[in-house]
Amino acid sequence: MDNSGSVILGCGCEVYGDEAEELKQRFRLLRLLIISTALSMPLLWDLPPHFQFVLATALQFGPGQYFVRNTIRGLKNRTVGMDLLVVLSTTAIYAYSTVVVFTVTENIKLYYLCDGVLISLLLFGRYLESVAIYQSGEAVRSLLRLQPRTAIVLRNGKETEIDVAEIVSGDTILLCPGERIPADGTILEGSCLVDESLLTGESIPVEKYPGDSITGGTLNREGKVTYTATSVGEDSTLQQMAAFVRRAQSEKAPVQRFADRIASIFVPSVIVLAALIFALWFFQLAPGDWGKAVSTVCGVLVIACPCALGLATPAALMTASGRAAELGILFKDASAIEKAWGVDTVVFDKTGTLTEGRVEPGVLDPLRKDARNAVDACRALGLDVWMISGDKEETARRIAGECGIEHVLFEVKPEEKAAQITRLKRKGSRVAMVGDGINDAPAMAEADLAIAMGTGTDVAIECADAVLPGGRIGRVPQALRLAGAARRTVRQNLGWALFYNLICIPVAACGIVNPSIAAAAMTLSSNGILLHSMQLNKVEAADENGKL
Repeated sequence: MDNSGSVILGCGCEVYGDEAEELKQRFRLLRLLIISTALSMPLLWDLPPHFQFVLATALQFGPGQYFVRNTIRGLKNRTVGMDLLVVLSTTAIYAYSTVVVFTVTENIKLYYLCDGVLISLLLFGRYLESVAIYQSGEAVRSLLRLQPRTAIVLRNGKETEIDVAEIVSGDTILLCPGERIPADGTILEGSCLVDESLLTGESIPVEKYPGDSITGGTLNREGKVTYTATSVGEDSTLQQMAAFVRRAQSEKAPVQRFADRIASIFVPSVIVLAALIFALWFFQLAPGDWGKAVSTVCGVLVIACPCALGLATPAALMTASGRAAELGILFKDASAIEKAWGVDTVVFDKTGTLTEGRVEPGVLDPLRKDARNAVDACRALGLDVWMISGDKEETARRIAGECGIEHVLFEVKPEEKAAQITRLKRKGSRVAMVGDGINDAPAMAEADLAIAMGTGTDVAIECADAVLPGGRIGRVPQALRLAGAARRTVRQNLGWALFYNLICIPVAACGIVNPSIAAAAMTLSSNGILLHSMQLNKVEAADENGKL
């Protein structure tokens, strides 16, 4: 991520957190693509060499500068990417053809058209990438759109309509039926029926009374209340959820850093290989034929662009984190998704996690309605399920029996919970710990993956790798299933990227494909990976009872 807040992917495409900036970037690419295509079209005709030179110069120092700027930015950051290969290739084609224009008088063979098609195809590929990546950020934008633009506050005894950005903690806000809640707060007077489905995944509206908390962005279906704003601006639940998704989509997971290291070695290696191929063609296979040598080398440089390799991991992780947010699951960062890949054991805290965490008449502490289905779904995924509790054996086993959990750890003191997680890990298990309280924090920190109930304490949420905003425990197996799908997608993407290079580079080195065809192949490969990653958006949600 650079200082502007944009994310620079391995293929050179930029992703901005601000929607207006993202759209600006897309239109800029579209404008460059149109200009490039317009300048390249006349090169299809048999124009005089000097006229072709004028068009090619405008193309090279106009749209072609997009790749030069990206290359310079990368070199300043001490990184090399596919844009360097593009710049080397287009510059070589342009320079060779220009020399021919001004030095050769008969049998002139120019490659300006190849240069134009190459730049146009690459810009087209970048535009498609920007569209796909923009779609992967829709989860964040959907969250932020939940917040209304204005709110009615009571100040100096008068009702005043203000911009939501002007709300301060302690303001008294008037909320009417059919309105979205402008800020987090606590009800003072009245009652209402709140639909929290878009924020938490809970499909049944929840009744709210004086003293209850309400969340900004949720919908008031019935009732009129006044409430006190408690969390506003960046501290609001809605903004924090958006920040979670942004961070998950922007930070690099370990597997992505590994792919970046491969790319950093791959690019210089391709440049050395291209130099050897040029020498082989110019001195051995086609002695003295500059055109053939330059064309072959440029084909190798373009077809070897590691865009597919650079997109393989971030495209999948960005799509997965966005889909997770839509399902009511917030991964804290990209590495959290990777942590979930190898989990084979899930340990549930009892109070406040499997149960509601409250005492009712005739019932000690009722189970959450989706607890049993969540456990069944975990077992269906092949996971080993445990429950850990500080309760006496009789109570712990009763709750575990109602949930269908066979492995029970009871009478475990808070300070001993982490030790129990360590014991499971020493047996070779990769453990996910699901909890909600301060006493769960040490165990969550010790686990390979920590999942916090959104209804839990700040300490538990802070320790978590993933948060379930509505406290829907049925989202636990959903999160692990989505992470597994992301893992398969990343592996398939990387496998395709490596297969593509192993097959295409030798073909290009044989002089079979020219730079234009190489650009088309590279563009198809990269966008194929994007489309494959977008399939993660089809991962189905669990129903309200936690069934997958």
